[in-house]
Amino acid sequence: MTEAKLDLIAQLLAKAESTTPEEAEALTEHAERLMVKYGIEQARLDERRARSGQSGEEIVQERIVFTGVYARDMRELGTRVALALDTVRPLHADQAAGSVLYLVGYASDAQQARALTASLEVQAMVAMRAWWAARRDDYGWGTEGDRRRARSGFIRGFAAGAAERIDDSRRRIIEESGSGTDLVLASRRERVDAVIDRMPTRRARGRQGADAGAYVHGHRSGREARTGERAVTPGRGGVAR
Repeated sequence: MTEAKLDLIAQLLAKAESTTPEEAEALTEHAERLMVKYGIEQARLDERRARSGQSGEEIVQERIVFTGVYARDMRELGTRVALALDTVRPLHADQAAGSVLYLVGYASDAQQARALTASLEVQAMVAMRAWWAARRDDYGWGTEGDRRRARSGFIRGFAAGAAERIDDSRRRIIEESGSGTDLVLASRRERVDAVIDRMPTRRARGRQGADAGAYVHGHRSGREARTGERAVTPGRGGVAR
């Protein structure tokens, strides 16, 4: 049953990347709900294993490297996805390879956060290009830097909107799952946080403000389709806080 659910999630996300924005929204939301339910199942299974003295899932780091003009915006998308799913903690670093995001969590949770981030990255670019084709003339007055910030702002808005939708869906599913579910998930988060708290950390720098209009359009698109960022300290294997 678990493998069938994972296959269905993968199929839904793959189809969402190659269809209309309207259909992509419904497909992605369905996949997100299945991810949350799968995460709850895994958390409960791990709790049962722990009570019987068996070893549970390993806490891992999934590393994603974003490159290109919108690398930091896409990293923000991944950060927001992780925080919305709530059992995965995002860490980040700027390295020679590009903008790096580490998703720290139990293996099943981190892998699902990675898959969802990858799919939403594709969808964000499709949505941004469609929006830019329709609104390019609105930015004819500005410099190329202004236009780049507008496109960046759209992607960041898309990320915020998508994260809100994921968070809303997660909260509903937890309520539907009955008493005790929130405690099991809280225990899971605390163990991940304990791993991160043992790492050397530093505070991440903030981002430059986005174009307000582009952000609003992106937010709407992301919602239809809490960043507490931490960063890995290069060369130290640590995390910024």
